[in-house]
Amino acid sequence: MSAFSRRIALFGLCSAVVVAQMNTGEISGRIKDQLEGLIPGATIIAEQIGTGQKFTASTNTAGEYLFAQLPVGRYSLKASAPSFMQSALSNLEIHAGEKLRYDFTLQLGAENQTVTIVADGGVQLESAEIRDVLDNRQVTGLPLRGRQFLDLAMLSEGVVRPPGGTRGDALQQAGNLVNVLGQRSGHNLYLVDGVTATDEYYNNMVIAPSVDSIDEFAIQKTSYAPEFGGKSGAVINVITRSGSDRFHGSLFEFVRNDVFDAKNFFDSPFAPIPPFQQNQFGGSFGGPIRKDHTFFFLGYEGQRARKSLTQSFSVPTEAMRIGNFAGLPTLYDPLSGAGGQRMPFPGNRIPLQLLDPAATEILSLIPLPNLPGIGLNLLEIQKQRTDTNAYNARLDDRITDRDNTFLRASIFDARQFDPFGSGVLQETLLPGFGRFLSTHSINGAAGWTHTFSPNVLNEARFGFLTVAGGQQSPNAGNPFAAQTGIQGVTTNPQDMGYPQFSFGGQFTTIGDPALFTFRNNRDFEFSDNVIVHRGRHTVKLGAYLMNFNLQPVNPNGARGVFSFTPRWTSSAPGLADGNAFADFLLRDPTTAQVGLGRAALNANANWAHFYAQDNWQITPNLKIDVGLRYEYNQNMSDANNMFSAVDPSVQGGRFVIASNSAGQINPAATALLPFMPLPYVTSAAAGWNNSLLTTRPLRLAPRAGFAWNLPKNWKTVLRGGFGIYPNQAAYSIITNLGQNLPFFVTKIVTSSATAATPPFTTENALTANTIGAAGASNVNHNFKIEYNQVWNLNIERELSRSTTLSIAYIGSRTVHADSSTVLNVPLPGPGAIAPRRPIPQMSQFNTIRWDGWAGYHAMTVTAKRRLAKDLTFDANWTWSHSIDDASDPGTTLNETNLPQNVYNTASEKASSSFDHRHRVVVSFIYQIPQPQRMSAWVRTLAGNWQAGGYFTAQSGAPFTVNISSDQANIGPGPAQRPNASGDPSNGPKTPNEWFNTAVFSLPALYAFGNAPRNAVIGPGLEELDVSLQKEMPIREAVRLQFRAEAYNLLNHPNFNIPNRTAFTANFGAISSAQDSRQMQFALKLMF
Repeated sequence: MSAFSRRIALFGLCSAVVVAQMNTGEISGRIKDQLEGLIPGATIIAEQIGTGQKFTASTNTAGEYLFAQLPVGRYSLKASAPSFMQSALSNLEIHAGEKLRYDFTLQLGAENQTVTIVADGGVQLESAEIRDVLDNRQVTGLPLRGRQFLDLAMLSEGVVRPPGGTRGDALQQAGNLVNVLGQRSGHNLYLVDGVTATDEYYNNMVIAPSVDSIDEFAIQKTSYAPEFGGKSGAVINVITRSGSDRFHGSLFEFVRNDVFDAKNFFDSPFAPIPPFQQNQFGGSFGGPIRKDHTFFFLGYEGQRARKSLTQSFSVPTEAMRIGNFAGLPTLYDPLSGAGGQRMPFPGNRIPLQLLDPAATEILSLIPLPNLPGIGLNLLEIQKQRTDTNAYNARLDDRITDRDNTFLRASIFDARQFDPFGSGVLQETLLPGFGRFLSTHSINGAAGWTHTFSPNVLNEARFGFLTVAGGQQSPNAGNPFAAQTGIQGVTTNPQDMGYPQFSFGGQFTTIGDPALFTFRNNRDFEFSDNVIVHRGRHTVKLGAYLMNFNLQPVNPNGARGVFSFTPRWTSSAPGLADGNAFADFLLRDPTTAQVGLGRAALNANANWAHFYAQDNWQITPNLKIDVGLRYEYNQNMSDANNMFSAVDPSVQGGRFVIASNSAGQINPAATALLPFMPLPYVTSAAAGWNNSLLTTRPLRLAPRAGFAWNLPKNWKTVLRGGFGIYPNQAAYSIITNLGQNLPFFVTKIVTSSATAATPPFTTENALTANTIGAAGASNVNHNFKIEYNQVWNLNIERELSRSTTLSIAYIGSRTVHADSSTVLNVPLPGPGAIAPRRPIPQMSQFNTIRWDGWAGYHAMTVTAKRRLAKDLTFDANWTWSHSIDDASDPGTTLNETNLPQNVYNTASEKASSSFDHRHRVVVSFIYQIPQPQRMSAWVRTLAGNWQAGGYFTAQSGAPFTVNISSDQANIGPGPAQRPNASGDPSNGPKTPNEWFNTAVFSLPALYAFGNAPRNAVIGPGLEELDVSLQKEMPIREAVRLQFRAEAYNLLNHPNFNIPNRTAFTANFGAISSAQDSRQMQFALKLMF
């Protein structure tokens, strides 16, 4: 045993889009004799324990061997050479992307003699990468709320949740979003078996295999090699299970019910817990087709969840619905009187013949009040319905000793109905006007690995992903407008439904959601990688090709949006002492708007990535990895040239419309061209390409890393790395260019505040031959490539055969991030806003800019215990500080991510909205010892128990205090802030007053407030989740597992952020909390 010199090397340079070794691992090493002489021609056999498959390699003239593409799993290694005893290593685990190194020292002796050593889970001696891997035992043994495997990423150091409402969150059904090492949540790459499961439209995960179909879960956070790229954040890779040499399977059901749950902190102590039922069920089955060669595995999981939601609304009384406003302030007939003097309605009742039929019809759908009064007089309880189905099938075939192939297909289908609208979108919809959310994804992968020689290997891979679904109303297709005579709205059956009617806050808005989207996206990818092993060098060359086709549809506002104020039933023109709901009954809106066009695109882009890298084992204890990646990401363009953009760089502004090289634009533009508020040119005439973005073909990404085993003890390693990681922005940002004139516009018709009589009605308002002040959804033409520079230094020490301790520093700097701003904003000052705008013919409009900045610094301390039979644990503490000038391109619950002063974005630099300064996570799985010297029934009852769980504690994240008034007199859009005279975080930290609201004051007119962005720290988090399970043998190879799980076992109240709008009711108060203690029980039959 002493002759065996152990050196394990996890090469730490792996991750993202090109997928070599994303569902395989690597083992290499050197074989020598007892006199340190190299042994060329030695034979090494790696045998996978589960399948019996054997892989053979031999040493080259430098005594080096390499297994470049081993499927993940447990192995034994055996090295042999003529005139030497065999040396064997058992219980070796290889994980996705790992590169282990084992050197053998052979002893002279009989070839039929063997020296055997058991591998341990000690320090990984040669890795520069920051990564974590959770094997099948942890994936299935730890408590997972909703069995969402992506929650496992939260156990890793440097990983936090983004604020609610983050871009794409409303369409995120396959797992929660995560921020990794200071990167935005949309900067991660999600893979299944090394093939992308990332919807590039929102950069979120859209495939979710069942936990029982997962072999392991890997999160590679930074310092990965140039063979991987495409995103600047983490690479999160799920390896699905393969069949083995024996048939095996499982059937399971997990049950949650409100009877097991505790009340939320803000629930009434006198009211029952809202009903909740959730069932997750499924099974798996796998085994051999051809012994030692071909294996299959099938998995399915379904979820059915019904959650009762309680919501309060303000709805008109029964009397008001028929025009009876007796006892309320006097209403006046807008069509009566002369000289500006209106006459009151007799008895304060609107005659029935004057009531709008459209208003009467939609009011018949609205429940009557069930509580007294006019405000918050309707309490409704309805069920949120969630149905998901996940299917997974995999086939592995070892065709010959030189050829390995695999095929996998996955389907994920999720449908959810929110009866009161999406909380993520911060909307409140009346009963009958909810929102459907759906995702239907299909993902496929095929791989072929061919070994030309012990030193040359090629891997080819193909993958595809389709994603369909979006947001829709249950009333889609309803011809309400046609039936009631409302003109000017959509006549497309796919977009029809109920218009929206709002009343200036007097009552809850009536109607279907105005914002909805569909998508039907697909991509195809192909990669090829060559690995050449020569002496102490392992050289890799590869290419990756990807084609995207995105077909989003965004017919926002197509059904019509009508706003009513107390204008027309006032006592005289120009006053507002009437009643907004009465104006609604009289069909007299203040404003009306409708989306013209569907913003339907057929957008395409291609990627071509190439890389070269060299892993150089300079000495037995020093390794250097260097490489370079080149990425060409074609700018996305529409096949039908339905992009347009505002170019503010020319005096007075202009529109640039995508065209072909001859300057021809799409004929679909003809209908809206007359409404163009500015001159326009074609992209060909402007010298632009039809993507309307500057071409940036050069994306160079150098990487370098080292690992130095400190001399003599082989138990301590110092690692370091540096890399540049370009990022591709979510394509939903680019396709915003399809929501501009002349292909789409939001038409706005507004009445004059001083008009004597209403100029239009609900039925004819949108027939006006005007669109009002047009807006836009713009993207800065001067496109720049976002990239992230990352560096890290790490020292790791083996404390025992299975326990390690590491301390790491990680730093990063991000430039050219995609961030939102508002253009066409006047400078603060008096007077009407429109004439003061740089482009007076248009309203303000949002624009994506490419100058976002971020910085991150962190220190992590991690202790791990692996490959231990009784106890596995992972304990880590992260201190970090993330700084940026915007934490997302879109609005979140913590901030709007729009600058206060659009002409001074540098003043927006502050802590990120996902900056949790301290975070501690401890996870464990403990096999409770079997009782000894007890009676048989006691051993049966008390034996085979396993406990698992994790504890999380983190400090709060910052949020921004805004004001709702336009003190600067610059119009809507920019997120204005109050003045601050002290530190608001020095507050009482109670739900009634979380922070010191007294430090805030209203800025002077025509001025911005001095309060910084993200000035207040929100509530932290403390949560303990545990599981307890027992296995009971039924017969040979058949076991029944009972499982109980508790989330937030200690029922600690974890508060959400308080009301952050200054000078409003309940400013600074917290009104909601995260889930209280919840229980889950399960039975699983395993065979």
